Amino acid sequence: MSARRIPLGVAVGTLRAVLPIGRTWRFRHPDDPGRPYRPVLEHEIHACWHEHLLPLACLFAGQGVATLASRDRDGEIISRLLRGLGYDVARGSSTRGGQAGFRQLARSFAQGRGVILTGDGPQGPRRSLKDGTARLATHTGGPVTAVGLATTAGWRLSSWDRFLIPAPGATVFVSLTAAGAGTTVTTRRIEAALEREVARCEQAAREARWARPPAIVRRSGADGPGERRRGEAARRAIERRVRAHWRAPRPAPALQTAARAFGLVHDARHRFYDLRLISSLYAPLPVISVGGATAGGSGKTPLAACIARALDEAGHRAAILARGYADELELLTRDAPRGRVWGHPDRLRSAWRAAADGATVAVVDDGFQHRRLRRDLDLLLLDRDALRRTNGSRLPAGPFREDWRWAASRADAIITTGREPWTDDVAGFESELGARVRSLANGVPIATVVFGTGSITPASAGARAWTGPPAPRLALTGIMKPNLFFAQAGARCASVREEHALGDHGVPSPREHAALAEAAGRGGVLTTRKDLPRLRPFFAPDLPIWVLPETITWKAGWEELRLLIVDAASGREAPNLGRGP
Repeated sequence: MSARRIPLGVAVGTLRAVLPIGRTWRFRHPDDPGRPYRPVLEHEIHACWHEHLLPLACLFAGQGVATLASRDRDGEIISRLLRGLGYDVARGSSTRGGQAGFRQLARSFAQGRGVILTGDGPQGPRRSLKDGTARLATHTGGPVTAVGLATTAGWRLSSWDRFLIPAPGATVFVSLTAAGAGTTVTTRRIEAALEREVARCEQAAREARWARPPAIVRRSGADGPGERRRGEAARRAIERRVRAHWRAPRPAPALQTAARAFGLVHDARHRFYDLRLISSLYAPLPVISVGGATAGGSGKTPLAACIARALDEAGHRAAILARGYADELELLTRDAPRGRVWGHPDRLRSAWRAAADGATVAVVDDGFQHRRLRRDLDLLLLDRDALRRTNGSRLPAGPFREDWRWAASRADAIITTGREPWTDDVAGFESELGARVRSLANGVPIATVVFGTGSITPASAGARAWTGPPAPRLALTGIMKPNLFFAQAGARCASVREEHALGDHGVPSPREHAALAEAAGRGGVLTTRKDLPRLRPFFAPDLPIWVLPETITWKAGWEELRLLIVDAASGREAPNLGRGP
């Protein structure tokens, strides 16, 4: 950023006010990331890149090191800042006053000071080392050390050097290595050493980003099993009131206004991606996304597990990238035992971590709107129940994240899903829906799924010790469509006397806990496999807890879809990915 348009004193004062950010940075060595690293510079010539000037200036402050700044206005600002940090600053550059600056650095080195030079300054080209560092080493006979640097988070300016500003609290990796001494050192040798050290630090920074809390985890997530979230009761009450409007032909005006605002922002974001004003980033492995047009309840998680199993059977090592809810991670781990499950909101980071773990393909659960990660195959789920029985509005006036017709035009394949029994009415609606989808996305494969239920299974010590047929008295769930679960539970188990719906991914409040245990009685609780990890900690081990498992029945299109999925996992060659996110 040029400072020519503001007074010199104001520019220097502003930058001095920013420098305390360096106190929040955690400097580490790539070989020992667990301990602070504050190297003391020896009587050597240290070479670095101009883009790393800010964090290195803070790291080496107070050591009396000599350095070089240009004679222009920007150089004056830099020299004042560096002198305030304890540096001995010579003035000159390759374009102006270079010889005088060179002689002053040589004198400083002869007096026992270390020297640090930005080898590609002051005007570049970026990371192209000039011969001043090698000349100084030849003249003085001193050893040269290459300084590498990278950070886990930060910003880069649009200047010629892509000047780096680490974010507050970021971990900054720094490494120093010998590049030669005296007449034995050359510019090419120093440049190669710099490239190695920067790459070494960047690798350490990538690994630190992967491991940084909240970590990418398996079988756990942002909300651990049984963890009560703050404001659970208030959140649930608002959710119920809002969802009561989803079946109304005309939702409340306030909800309609909010839905229009949500739609404008959502559509603008997708337009930016379509126009490539926002870039989608490649992962180092093929990516298959499973997502829906509605907020939940369309069966994304069980279908993601189904696709992962199909890929495993075809010889691939599938990784499932989920958002991070503990119940979903537990369900995915159970339903796709051969696949590795990664839970983190940043799916791009999860994809890189999965590839490093040996995965050959990634399946993204609930990824249709997650366009930051580029996909090789986009599977869109259309929920028959939402299309048949709601007003079709966007959130919060209805259950839709986006217009399903526009979403269908972006999909590579479409799966219609539903949990209602397959009746003539449902079959007729499915036929009409298929015709509409084909008119919107001609040639796109269409598959049809019906989610049913299996036999009730025991899920606690009390249930396993139960003699006789299961007899739960309480049906309890915290999923998006509790009404459909209650209908399935009533059809499967006549002993259910009470039904209780929690919020989506919700848990019982302290006040509800005792009442629910009393309602369960001796027969216990009937719930879903998705709810089980969250609800089990709230009940005594001897209370029977039963699970109504979900089944998947493909009515049409599965074989064509399976071949499409396997081809997508096998067909893409790895792009030029650079060094990752």
